[in-house]
Amino acid sequence: MPHDYEIWIFIHIIGVVALAAGLEMSLSTFVMMRRAKTVQEVRVWASLGKIISQYQVIPVSALVLVLSGAYLVDKFNLEWSMGWISWSLIAVVYATAVGLGFITPRMKDIGATAGPAPDGPVPAALAEKLNDPMLFGAIHGNLTIVLGILWNMTTQPGGIQAFLA
Repeated sequence: MPHDYEIWIFIHIIGVVALAAGLEMSLSTFVMMRRAKTVQEVRVWASLGKIISQYQVIPVSALVLVLSGAYLVDKFNLEWSMGWISWSLIAVVYATAVGLGFITPRMKDIGATAGPAPDGPVPAALAEKLNDPMLFGAIHGNLTIVLGILWNMTTQPGGIQAFLA
């Protein structure tokens, strides 16, 4: 029979996998929408993005990570001030805020613009939204943040190294 901390570690790992999967699906959706040659293709990929946001995959997995991580910090008598813990927590909260406040509204706007657009080639207004450099940077930045968090969790560096990750 597993101990309670083993169950919480498993839950924490499930949160990591769900967060990475949600971010990867967001990236894949965005990349495929940008590569689309027709409005119909953009609509298909935008519908996947709608499913991701409808089920709140990223915020729910971030909440699972924070709650299970808080339990593990308490269970193992760790300190919140340890660099790898504090910076990883800040990074998860920041990435989730960027996702909810910046990425999701812009992705929904792309889907809303593609919906009534006439079939055929991607119109200039939609292409402009798809080629938004801020959205491109935010999506890739969130994935980079997750890689930094994974590095922090596996190597447990001090404050400066955890921040730089």
